[in-house]
Amino acid sequence: MVFKFYNFIFYITMAAFAYFNIYFRDVGLDSFQIGLVNAVPRIFALLLLPVWGIMTDYFQENKKVLFITLVGTLITVLIFPLAVSFKALLIIMFLHTLFQNPVVPLSDCLLLDYLGDQSSLYGRFRLWGSIGYMLTVSVLGYFLEQTASVNLFYVYAIVIVISIFLLKFLPQSTREIEVLNLSDFTKIFKKKRLLYFLIFVFVLQTTMNANYTYFPLYIVDHGGGEFLLGIAMTISSGSEILAFFFSDKIIKSNRFSKIIFLISLSFLFRWLLLAFFPINAVILAAQLFHSITFGLFFAVGVDYVNKISGEKFRATGQNIYSGVYMGLSAISGSLIGGKIYQLFGGEIMYLFWGIVVILTGLVYSLYLLKVERKVLAND
Repeated sequence: MVFKFYNFIFYITMAAFAYFNIYFRDVGLDSFQIGLVNAVPRIFALLLLPVWGIMTDYFQENKKVLFITLVGTLITVLIFPLAVSFKALLIIMFLHTLFQNPVVPLSDCLLLDYLGDQSSLYGRFRLWGSIGYMLTVSVLGYFLEQTASVNLFYVYAIVIVISIFLLKFLPQSTREIEVLNLSDFTKIFKKKRLLYFLIFVFVLQTTMNANYTYFPLYIVDHGGGEFLLGIAMTISSGSEILAFFFSDKIIKSNRFSKIIFLISLSFLFRWLLLAFFPINAVILAAQLFHSITFGLFFAVGVDYVNKISGEKFRATGQNIYSGVYMGLSAISGSLIGGKIYQLFGGEIMYLFWGIVVILTGLVYSLYLLKVERKVLAND
């Protein structure tokens, strides 16, 4: 139960993070500068990810490393209100990303150690994070709309303090956690199944991370505000709860190629709705696809990477997955999406992403289908 409560509390920070770009817009950054603030710091933070592996190996315990990342996240969040210039925000965003990026994979590794061979149940625990997000995101949006966007950082800080308190109650890992190092990269990327899956994740998450960055601006550009954005994110987080809850059954009862094709189609429909129908009712309805494009996608990915990586490289695999899912794809999504948004607007950006996801999904689904047929033929 403690993992569920920890997820419930910690993922409230994601509700606060969703309003970062509103703050950046309020202090005078344009859409392309917002893209740079989201992308450039991640480039350098990703280069420093092996540091967390060294620290974890030194302590032989990822709870201590997780504590350091949470404290670092807390400090950087409290510095944000002091920065209003583009250069200052770049520096602080780098520091924030450096500490915040490892929190989710390190937390997930603790949970996967706890679950053992029942990793497909991951979604049952992760859904509590979605509940926490759903219950707070619209309330926070209304609060910020009535006060000031800078207050999001103080809410974020309070939630991190509570998360740090709860951390001491999480079960300790019973094995030495291996995170990222050069030799692990060499070994794990020899597994073509993992490499091809990560390429697929990178492309689809590029479109999703562009949405995370520019959807708040898209809402504002079409006459909405923080409260409407909060409602949209409440709908999306509410829908993902069902996906997390049933993810283990979906994983066990369907071929992987079928799940991947369903995910690709859901991405396509979501982006096309936003591209062709930029009205509030449709914008809100499109958020229902978040159940599949995030909830099911993320749960399937954690389970798939965990099985391919094995126990020895569990933390390494999850950190690589997180690095692609939340790091590399966030960089490309912010930069490419920012330029498209700046030149052509949100509708064209979403149309472009729709074309990208269906082409990628078809190619990868056909590859998986070919592999699955080959396996059946050999049985």
